[in-house]
Amino acid sequence: MFRVEGEGMDVLMVAAIGVVIVLVSILLLRLHPLLGLLIASLFVFAATPRSILLNTELKSKQVEIVDFAAGGLVGLDSATARAGKYYFLRDLQSGIEDPPGLVLERATHAQLLESVEQGGLSVAAQAWFTAQQGGPVLGRQDRLVSAADVAEFDAARWKGIGAKLADGFAKTFHKLGIPVTMAAIVGVCLLESGAAARLVAAIMSLFGARGTAPSLTVSGFILGVPVFFDNVFYLLLPLAKAVGRQRPEGYLAAVMAIIVGATMAHSLVPPTPGPLLVAETLNVSVGMMMMGGLVVGGIASCIGFAYGMLCTRWIQLSPETSTAGPTARHTDRPVPLLLAALPIAVPMAILGGSEVVAYMAESRGPSSRFAGLREWMEIVNDPGLIFIATALLSIALLRYYTTRAVVGQSLTRGIADAGTIVLLTCAGGAFGASLQQLDLANAIGSRFAGLTTPWGVLFTAFCLTTIIRAAQGSATVAMITSGSIVAPVIATIDLPFHPLYVALAIGCGSKPLPWMNDSGFWQVATMTGMTTGQTLKTFSVALTLMGVTGFAVTLLGAWLIPLI
Repeated sequence: MFRVEGEGMDVLMVAAIGVVIVLVSILLLRLHPLLGLLIASLFVFAATPRSILLNTELKSKQVEIVDFAAGGLVGLDSATARAGKYYFLRDLQSGIEDPPGLVLERATHAQLLESVEQGGLSVAAQAWFTAQQGGPVLGRQDRLVSAADVAEFDAARWKGIGAKLADGFAKTFHKLGIPVTMAAIVGVCLLESGAAARLVAAIMSLFGARGTAPSLTVSGFILGVPVFFDNVFYLLLPLAKAVGRQRPEGYLAAVMAIIVGATMAHSLVPPTPGPLLVAETLNVSVGMMMMGGLVVGGIASCIGFAYGMLCTRWIQLSPETSTAGPTARHTDRPVPLLLAALPIAVPMAILGGSEVVAYMAESRGPSSRFAGLREWMEIVNDPGLIFIATALLSIALLRYYTTRAVVGQSLTRGIADAGTIVLLTCAGGAFGASLQQLDLANAIGSRFAGLTTPWGVLFTAFCLTTIIRAAQGSATVAMITSGSIVAPVIATIDLPFHPLYVALAIGCGSKPLPWMNDSGFWQVATMTGMTTGQTLKTFSVALTLMGVTGFAVTLLGAWLIPLI
């Protein structure tokens, strides 16, 4: 039972209303997603049924009946058990206003000796009590909670909502604040130092003159790891325009190449906030999420690229109709390719390498050389420390190739960009904490058994993220919300594959069905000169195809390479 008399609201209904509050605040009230998430969090914290709170907040104070012995002795599994009145938790959860109490008195030494002599005393129990005659019928595995603890809980129930909100917010910042902030600084430094442009030039020279479109896709995907989509698009769009002025028929192909590359990295590869928070919520290491995102995102981008090339057959687009956007600062001295690649290569090498070493150490045994290397890698395998070092490297690069004034302006811009993203991510963490308080795993399992099967969870994660993304437009908000709902479900089932695949399903689910409520949609439309209809046919369809393709690859990977 998940209903309490006097409150009368099912936990699934509470969660649904919380999601609706987020959507209404963004779509109708035009509030920032940060405020929508905080308001929804407060509602869920306040509306969580008393029965669920009794089960979660008093979990450490619950005692379980584990055995019986001669002489009416009752064995309890908790050393915190004490004499006094107890309530059956099952009755409290069923909404009985005044459930029948059970009075327990601690067994005397003589009673224990008598029970031992009769062979009825089990050593498995930690504490033995005598039950009051005429009380409720007892059963093994019944859980009891002290009447005093219930009274204390009821007195303080409404006083801790603000503290719970702040705690969920702070825990998310503790885990993700430094990586997200440092990633924003790295992205700005790459743009302003000219390192990003240097990487693009190198990739384009590698593909040759006829490989402009593939080179833009690869460039967009690589830069999309530390740099947010809008900045990647701003950086690479002038190259697409240059192609369009030379060959007008190649302009749309170049634009689509940029889109399909940068968007997949945004939802699948940390340290962008969406995949970073999902990985943390599902207890997936950042390195593993990064490697899985590179594989799934790379394959999905290839499908998106193929569709983008098909679009050039029925849509004509000229660079003269586009609007120029902000461009990166150009420096007089070009950045060497090796130095330009370091801020991206270093975190990938350390985080990805740590996962490979850990896998080899487990497969080869403790006596292998990988075991010692694993211990060393665990010292440096901290995302916060890695991205701090990467940010310092990027700042040094920027300072050497520009001026002190440029460094100051760039850091100010990077920190300002990071502030909004970090606050939004932390608000999502608070919303996630409120949903986790609802004990959704049991509620979903009792209502929709198919959704809590291992393969059902993958479909649920993908479809739920897609629905939320289509409803409110933000891929990051969709991933945060879906991850918070799915996380407690997978914690209660035995997955035949690594939780990485659930995280990838959520990331892929944030791609389909982008339309007019998505800021990226209007960014592409206004800056490229596309009409609304053309943007739907190109941008929206391409992202939908990539999301579905990525999910199909995720399913295939979970089946063929479960990683457990």
